[in-house]
Amino acid sequence: MGSGRHTGFVTGKIPPETLLRTVYTNLGKKDKRVLVGPGIGRDSAAVKQDGTILVFTTDPITGTPTTTGARPKWYMCTILLPVGTREDSLREITREIHETAKRLGIAVVGSHTEATPGLDRPIISGFMVGETRGRVLSAEDGRPGDSILLTKTVGLEGTAILARDKAALLKKKGVPEGLLKLARSYQEQISVVEEALLTAKLKGVHALHDPTEGGVLNGLWEMAEASGLGIEVWAEKIPVAPATNVICLTLGLDPLKLMSSGTLLLAVEPSSRKAVQKALQKTHVRLTEVGRLTSRNKGRVLVKHERRQSLRAVSQDELYKLA
Repeated sequence: MGSGRHTGFVTGKIPPETLLRTVYTNLGKKDKRVLVGPGIGRDSAAVKQDGTILVFTTDPITGTPTTTGARPKWYMCTILLPVGTREDSLREITREIHETAKRLGIAVVGSHTEATPGLDRPIISGFMVGETRGRVLSAEDGRPGDSILLTKTVGLEGTAILARDKAALLKKKGVPEGLLKLARSYQEQISVVEEALLTAKLKGVHALHDPTEGGVLNGLWEMAEASGLGIEVWAEKIPVAPATNVICLTLGLDPLKLMSSGTLLLAVEPSSRKAVQKALQKTHVRLTEVGRLTSRNKGRVLVKHERRQSLRAVSQDELYKLA
């Protein structure tokens, strides 16, 4: 559904099977310095440069290079604005970028800004570069038997967006302003820099991945796909914040398939789980075990209400169902 091969793409990520056919077969010249290149579930690319490893990503300014163990350092962006946008709106966007970058120790090193016909809202495309001298982690490094740990709660970014963009509808349906204000504050939690840098250094942490579009279920599928493994996910153990739960119930959405920037997935050797938990206690970040990686022949399974069902890639984020 919505694969684009015969029907055209729907809003959201391009399906994995399409990427395999059309994108990953067109990657230009091979370079032996590329340590991590494009692939399903890979958030970043890594290139060896002298004694340093540079990590690149085109995700927003939430610190995605950290999911490889690299510290984000330099940021560039393209800001596309609807024709007629006023200067104060652009100032608000750049001030938010500035404040976030400053808090994370990132330098904004360039940008391109223009008013573009055909847009109904601003579009910001960011490019981040990080560096590390240590090991490079990716979603593909999970091992059979690894525990899958999840930080914070799911659907943080999606909840904040819904509370902002669908406030009138939610109020009409009886959701109080206090809960909407709380939900909008979840936007402040979408950086994973601190917890990713902290856990990437720990022995027994094999893979990191930050689920975005398609929510945590898509992120879990991507981690299994990238590692070439099976996975068993326990739906009832996946933490959902009360505000996320209320908003999703009100709008008829699945919080497990809602945009989840701010959540970090870790594939961890079971014997190292307590060490990871202890390390994260310093940051007051919640940590929950939600599943385990298995051998590929055991399949990809979502256990929900004691029933086992197939875990598949999420074709479209819940957020776009209300577009």
